[in-house]
Amino acid sequence: MNTNFAASVSPAQAPDLLLVGGESDTASYAAMLRGSYRVATTASFDVAKQLLRRHPPALVVTELDLPGADGVEICREAKTLTVPPSVLVTTSNAERVPHALAAGCDGVLLKPFAPNLLFARVGRLLRARSEALRLRAQQQGLKTIHLADRSNQLLRGTNRVWPNTHCPYCHHGGVTSFEFCSHRRAWYACLECKKVWIAKRQE
Repeated sequence: MNTNFAASVSPAQAPDLLLVGGESDTASYAAMLRGSYRVATTASFDVAKQLLRRHPPALVVTELDLPGADGVEICREAKTLTVPPSVLVTTSNAERVPHALAAGCDGVLLKPFAPNLLFARVGRLLRARSEALRLRAQQQGLKTIHLADRSNQLLRGTNRVWPNTHCPYCHHGGVTSFEFCSHRRAWYACLECKKVWIAKRQE
């Protein structure tokens, strides 16, 4: 973690974002995002775990390939919290994405990506989380199935599950789209056999 965390983010105030990854990447992301959000950064898995427990953020952005660690474990750790943050993973290796999806990540950005795409995805995930938490609080008071369904849909983040689509490798029913590669094609993953592929974009 950057040693200036205490100076850049008040310990009494949890950051909106926790960026976990190599120093060069997190520094460039943080510089862009700090104009709109409170941001903490670290390259250490152990420090990331401490921050998640002591100052839970609203959103974690983590690389999957971390120095001496695995971003999938960051995702699992985040999702054990009482009010879990959303998790956005970044990677240049699409074949690792199914493991992050299985760990509960809410969104995926494949490298390289434009800075404005990161900014837009962060905003979208934070809005979805805020709305989901609002609906859950409302649901606790009203106990309605409709609100529960809508809340669960929002908590899926920017990933989308297609229960009637079958994996072309193992033929398992139900796949997840996690990123667009063009206006007509998207990335898909099977959580059963952990394969990824590109196919026609579904609407």
